[in-house]
Amino acid sequence: MSQSTRPTPGPDEVRGRQEAPAAPAQDGRQKRLASWTFRNMVVSVLLVLVVVLAWWSMTYQPDESQRRPAEVEQVVPFAVDQADWPVWVPDPGEGWTPTVAWFDARLAGVPTWHVSYTTPDGEYAALHQATDVTDAWVQEVLGDAQEVGEQDLPGATGTQTWQAWEGPVPSNVERAWVLGPQGTGGSTVVVSGTVAEHEAAELLESVEARD
Repeated sequence: MSQSTRPTPGPDEVRGRQEAPAAPAQDGRQKRLASWTFRNMVVSVLLVLVVVLAWWSMTYQPDESQRRPAEVEQVVPFAVDQADWPVWVPDPGEGWTPTVAWFDARLAGVPTWHVSYTTPDGEYAALHQATDVTDAWVQEVLGDAQEVGEQDLPGATGTQTWQAWEGPVPSNVERAWVLGPQGTGGSTVVVSGTVAEHEAAELLESVEARD
């Protein structure tokens, strides 16, 4: 009985069998390359987000209603110590949000006490007080407002007759009231803003003169 013989594989067939395992290695490199590319993309996106957030944090400016209320009572002791006249300190209570409080000579070089508020109606009200005021100081505080008459309003020592002023609309000095230096201990007091007369009176009723 004859035995069948298998044909001897040719050189091409042997070479094909030897090169076959190379395919998985190539697939592995492709997977690693794809994984590396994806990681790079994620890192790049994260770096861009970090830069954008840093830029936003440096340029973001909240509006007035979002800012932290001014700490008026922290400034008052300094103002009282520096001023040689009784400092008018308002305390209008709930609904009035203090926005700025300072004592310095930024207005025409005259040492000035300033405190401002947002009223319950969302209006602006400011109090300026100084002694030995100059025309330049009056111009900086009252702007383009003009005197229009007189009104009786409260003060630290009771109801007094104030000069009434009116300015352009809109502006921070749409209305203003000026008192002094008589009846104020030698200082000039200006209440101004977009407030109506009743709000100005409410602010002034809360004033305490401190020295």
